[in-house]
Amino acid sequence: MTRPLALIAALACLLAASADAQQQRPRADRPSGNPSVGTISGTVVDADTQAPIPTASVAVWLVPPPDSGRDTTLVTGAITDDAGAFRIERMPSGQYYVDISFVGFASERIAEVRINPESRTADLGTIALSVDIEQLEGVEVQAARDAVSIQIDRTVYNTADDPVAAGGTATTVLETIPSVDVDVDGNISLRGSGNVAILVNGKPAPVPSDFVAAYLRSLPAGTIERVEVIPNPSARYEPDGMSGIINIVLKENVDRGLGGTVAVGGDTRGGYSGTLTLSYGKGPWNVSGSYGFRQDEGVGGGSSFAQNLFATPVTFLDQTEDEDENETSHSATLGVDYALAERTSLSASAQLGLRDEAEIETNAFLELDVDEDPTLAYERIVEELSDRQTADFRLGARHDFGGGGEIPHTLDIEARYNLSLNDGDENYDQRLVDAFGGGGGDLAQLQLTARERDRDEASFEINYVRPLGAFRIEAGYKGDLETQYQSLVSQTRDEETGVFAPDADLNNTFDYDQQIHAGYVQAARAVGPLSVQVGLRAETAQTTFALRTTGDDFENDYTSLFPSAFLSYEVSEATTLRASYSRRINRPRTWFLNPFPSLDDPSNPRIGNPALQPEYVSAFEVGLVHFTPWGSFTLTPFFRRTTDAIQRISAICADNPPGVAGELCGPGVVTVRTVENVATNDSYGVELIQSLSGGGVLDGFRGFVSVEGFRLVSDGLTSAGDLANDAFGWGGGLNASYALGPRLGAGGLDLQANVRYRAPIQTAQGRRGAFTFINFAVRKALLDDRASLTLSLRDPFDLAGFNFTIDRPTLYQEFERNWGAQQIGLTFQYTFGQQPERDRRRGDGERGGDFDDGEI
Repeated sequence: MTRPLALIAALACLLAASADAQQQRPRADRPSGNPSVGTISGTVVDADTQAPIPTASVAVWLVPPPDSGRDTTLVTGAITDDAGAFRIERMPSGQYYVDISFVGFASERIAEVRINPESRTADLGTIALSVDIEQLEGVEVQAARDAVSIQIDRTVYNTADDPVAAGGTATTVLETIPSVDVDVDGNISLRGSGNVAILVNGKPAPVPSDFVAAYLRSLPAGTIERVEVIPNPSARYEPDGMSGIINIVLKENVDRGLGGTVAVGGDTRGGYSGTLTLSYGKGPWNVSGSYGFRQDEGVGGGSSFAQNLFATPVTFLDQTEDEDENETSHSATLGVDYALAERTSLSASAQLGLRDEAEIETNAFLELDVDEDPTLAYERIVEELSDRQTADFRLGARHDFGGGGEIPHTLDIEARYNLSLNDGDENYDQRLVDAFGGGGGDLAQLQLTARERDRDEASFEINYVRPLGAFRIEAGYKGDLETQYQSLVSQTRDEETGVFAPDADLNNTFDYDQQIHAGYVQAARAVGPLSVQVGLRAETAQTTFALRTTGDDFENDYTSLFPSAFLSYEVSEATTLRASYSRRINRPRTWFLNPFPSLDDPSNPRIGNPALQPEYVSAFEVGLVHFTPWGSFTLTPFFRRTTDAIQRISAICADNPPGVAGELCGPGVVTVRTVENVATNDSYGVELIQSLSGGGVLDGFRGFVSVEGFRLVSDGLTSAGDLANDAFGWGGGLNASYALGPRLGAGGLDLQANVRYRAPIQTAQGRRGAFTFINFAVRKALLDDRASLTLSLRDPFDLAGFNFTIDRPTLYQEFERNWGAQQIGLTFQYTFGQQPERDRRRGDGERGGDFDDGEI
């Protein structure tokens, strides 16, 4: 770790020295004069009604000296808020002019706006825009956002206009994001690590971590505005998520009055969906709500072939699996904001979710001798029925102390309660069949299980931001209390008597309690082109895992410190250097801890480890961001070191593993899947992202291209043997859209393609195969751009899936899985209210972002 720390320290010294030199001489690409910074502010209103105009565009242009020979340059911009106000901070000294525009209104220009040491604040007052009759009568104005926005601590992907996600879910949206991979079960990974925290509107997803994948599959894509990827979060955020944070930001309708969107769709697999969003604003009240319904039909399958090299003579096991799944989900949200006073507001929100799932898995097993001749065949049919109810309630208050400075002075308080109820029944039916194809056999086994899992979580959070001299100071506290109850009741039918008897080695009930208290403080300051932020989060956690079945209690109390640091140096208006560090944690999931086995696959059962400890990661990044007329280029080298790393392993029964894994090994059991802490994991690599925003030869294109490469090095001894590994992996993605309509004179007609590839990689116990996923879509705007019809083609070449190989001295085993993702979908969407959706959904621009401007 010393070399990365030395790299960060050297970079900090270099940037500081460059900042000192910067103050001694003016730069050709920045306004000359004193390097002081100022603020430009104002309010935009309708000239006729004096009503504020939200989402108006504000563009600031630098006026060069008359004898410089240079043209005026667009340096920054803003979008007005609900009150029509805008505020642009950190403006260098210089002379500017400001253009204000909005669809349907004539633009206004404010000339001779100056920022200098004597006048650091330019208040433009009230700017009245008059209605432009010509625009209203026939000039069509399109406003498209950049696909990618680069901010100081995150990369923002504006996904609201992606045709490939139309009619899909949050999982569909995440499949289009660079460096993000989604597996067959919907689990998310970032830069090759599956340990990523999923937030919704800056808060943890309202379900237990084990059910985040299912929650994302029920969240309609039409409700998502953008996705923010934060690889190195600051001390303000909860430290969970080893590889960082993925924040899903839902749409908010900023119209006053009544507005909303309705969408319906279906696909060739028999699925269909509908989404309705509504918002209403009047006076101090803003109310919004949404309802989503999905009916999904899915098929999939896979195969496994195992060669037992330990046996004499060698034996083989051939296994195939077919899945048929039916899932129904409902989601509803309601949010209310009330302006109690000019600077004080209250908020309340509720989110409810219902999900029912029915799945039938048919597993066929064929045992073969050394000559690969069949000796025994049987099939295991698993019927699963499950239902899940979730509820999330929040109350919040915000007070702005004002003061008119460049740094806000605010206090935010929020209380939250979350409830999750999960029930499921599983029937296991195993039959012998004729190994030589002579027909089916008699019932060999019938097993019934019933699962119950209930979770309650309550939290209280307070965040305070204020200026202190030239510093921005943030501090806060969060207390979180979580309780879980889980039980499994299993019965197996006796073949002779037909009587069901309890499975004493499977039945279990446990309670899990976790209490966390955390406080943080961080400070930020900008000095010329150099910006610095440092922070520290301290946390104490008490956990108890109590097995009612055996009377055993496992307690784990620990205290942790989570420092963070960010550096940013603006080389020019077009180029910025960044560096960051943070420490994070991954707490074991409850099914990682439960020492009772899961026998969904009797040949490869799964069992938890109650002695499992949290793992910690120290993450370092440096980066270069360069803006061009056609987009932005981002180069990000990174390094992560994980201690007490949690490793999923497959203990091979032929190796006589110790402990509970060895106890599970018996006739017909090939491997036992479990989890253990290993010594360390190191991951380092580089990520490149080029955004495309049109202009020049790329006129009409929008999107991004990404490539990432990384090396994974791990060591440590486990019950499965020495799992030291040194491997290289890489992947890439393309998400590009093209406005074909203007070329054909067909109005709003867009094409989009999304491609994601992940190369094969060596693992500690074998090799994971390549992964390829491809989507296409075409969208046609209708009804004066208030409606659209989208045709999507998902996985047209049937490539979505994965394969894995275990290659050990005593076992060779191949797994292959097909996702069954191929489908054609059709979605219709209509937006109603005071403004078309294209006018109110405007991005923050690529140059947006601050170190940590409040909640995400």
